[in-house]
Amino acid sequence: MLLLASGCGHVTGSARDLSERHRLEHASYEEPENGVRAECSTVGARINALIAQGQFVEAEALIAEASAGGLVSQAWATEKLQTIAQLSTRVGQLSASLQRAKDFPSQLKDYTLFEIKQMLQHKDFSLATEAQLKMVKKLLEDPERVMEKMGTVR
Repeated sequence: MLLLASGCGHVTGSARDLSERHRLEHASYEEPENGVRAECSTVGARINALIAQGQFVEAEALIAEASAGGLVSQAWATEKLQTIAQLSTRVGQLSASLQRAKDFPSQLKDYTLFEIKQMLQHKDFSLATEAQLKMVKKLLEDPERVMEKMGTVR
């Protein structure tokens, strides 16, 4: 299955008992990431890598599988799914009042937050200026805060 392909190895029987004893004997042991079982930390790393690469469908599938198998906590899975949802938000999904902002780059309406971040990272200003990309990034990351500011300014 997908989990096996991601490199998650499970230990069974006495090997698990030895592993648990070893972990308890070493007080400096830390979980690799909150919400991810130690034996399957590669699942969490794989999910994070998929998200960083923009492979959201694959990441969602792996999150669902890992969550169902108890490899990651429900809270961790929810957090990652929220991150994916935010990164998948298209500029055109912003409220109409935000899209009427001065210098709003309407040519970006079909682009996602992930794509906007990629443009900024690669200094690709072929569709919009750096200032416009940063504005759209801020709008997509926290539209409620921007709306709040607009409400207090008016």
